[in-house]
Amino acid sequence: MDIFSHALLPYLIGSTFRLDKKLLAAFVLGGIAPDLDMILIWVNYVYPSNLLIVHRGVTHTFFFGLLTVILVLYLASRDPVKNAIGRFVDFDIELSLIALILAYAGVLSHLFLDYLTTRGAPLFYPMYSARLSADIFYHTEIIIALASLAIIVHLFKKPYRVDTKKTLIIFIAVLLVIGAIRIEGKEASKSFLGDSSIKSYPNAGLFEWTLLEENGEEFEVYEYNALSRAAKFNSTFPRFNVQSEGEEASEGNIIAALEAAEELPQVRVFRWRAYAVAVNASLQDGEWCLEYYDPIVKAEMTNSSTLFKLTVRNYASLDVKIDGNKAVVMDKWPSLAQSIRFE
Repeated sequence: MDIFSHALLPYLIGSTFRLDKKLLAAFVLGGIAPDLDMILIWVNYVYPSNLLIVHRGVTHTFFFGLLTVILVLYLASRDPVKNAIGRFVDFDIELSLIALILAYAGVLSHLFLDYLTTRGAPLFYPMYSARLSADIFYHTEIIIALASLAIIVHLFKKPYRVDTKKTLIIFIAVLLVIGAIRIEGKEASKSFLGDSSIKSYPNAGLFEWTLLEENGEEFEVYEYNALSRAAKFNSTFPRFNVQSEGEEASEGNIIAALEAAEELPQVRVFRWRAYAVAVNASLQDGEWCLEYYDPIVKAEMTNSSTLFKLTVRNYASLDVKIDGNKAVVMDKWPSLAQSIRFE
């Protein structure tokens, strides 16, 4: 979900129950604290690891979410930080047990909203690393984001003329209406092809869904419109495709290349956050080049805007080159690519 909704929901709930100003600030701060992982994701570019230091990763968990909000609440309660924030908004906060409880309640509201969206969050990490998701909303639902932003702007302009209880009811009504449309569309999309094994994921449009069917050695991707009740075949992607240029690709060599690539933390993280993973392997000048890609994101990029393609490029594919006895991730920061040795 978007940052506006994450901040707005705890603010409206806290204001409705007339929380003290400092406690209300803690509640709202907890609501946005998990998304401060955007400050940390550069770490994975400098030093890739198997830790989920990615957006919607380690901070979006019940355990590390608590550690995150303790740190954030401590820093926010320091006078230099309070004074810096106070230059822009009326801000005051304290470090206390009740403030921490409310801040963590804000974290839980954040995790709940993100759980409702596609891709979800690894709520039980590090005990269980899989992402849990209801796959009801798109990861940024435009209508909800715009409604949240409009309410926040109105609150800033006329804070004393806003009935927060009524505003909370309106905001929840927006969530429920959009949610009802999405749930109905999800059920319709899954039943359209009559196959219970087909997975349905929300797309950017309110009535648009992407269907994924795993058909043996292939992935088949469809676009479904819940308004017109029509599905359009998009593309077929082989689960594993091998190409070689005039050289014999031995089974042993490709297996060794894949084993090396699978040990890279970048590959493991890519698999973790992808809807599904397919691999293109090509033998060029005696070296294997492996492209790991997400068939759903690849399909969504078809006929999409340049901005959208730039936004999702890191989610779409990951290129790995087997250079001699090394597996190396190839990206636009080649100097930062990490490698491992294999026999």
